[in-house]
Amino acid sequence: MVRSAAIVPVLLVLAGCAKDLIPNTEVENTPDNRAVIDFCEEYRIALEAKDFAKIVALTADDYYEDGASPPGTDDYDRAGLQARLAGRFTRVEEVRYDIRYRRVVYFPDRVEVYYSFYGRFQVAGDAGDESRWFSEVGDNRLVLRRTPDGYKILSGL
Repeated sequence: MVRSAAIVPVLLVLAGCAKDLIPNTEVENTPDNRAVIDFCEEYRIALEAKDFAKIVALTADDYYEDGASPPGTDDYDRAGLQARLAGRFTRVEEVRYDIRYRRVVYFPDRVEVYYSFYGRFQVAGDAGDESRWFSEVGDNRLVLRRTPDGYKILSGL
């Protein structure tokens, strides 16, 4: 009995140290973090809706994706993103995209959002063939810029 009475205060102290996280994330629940996650959810929802105009509208005018290959042939800007989305999704019938937000890091000139994703894509089959589901799992980083209206994506799509 004495032993359990001693454990209760320890548990209360530990519970008080636990961070309040945004539901279904590993990100502390603060107003700034909530605004960042809400913005990122706009991207996820637009992707599932295949609303490519919305995705491009979420990007900054100076959006640039560095594919990290030495010749740079896989790098693209905002216009390249638009073409890439239109080309890549021509046969995609349905998208399901889950994001698990891991961390939000603030810098003077940007915000970095680290997350894991699980994407499922239903792709139309060739003539006479049924459509098939494909999946992709990975980790990614979105780089955002704070604007007077919220945020814009600088890279990471």
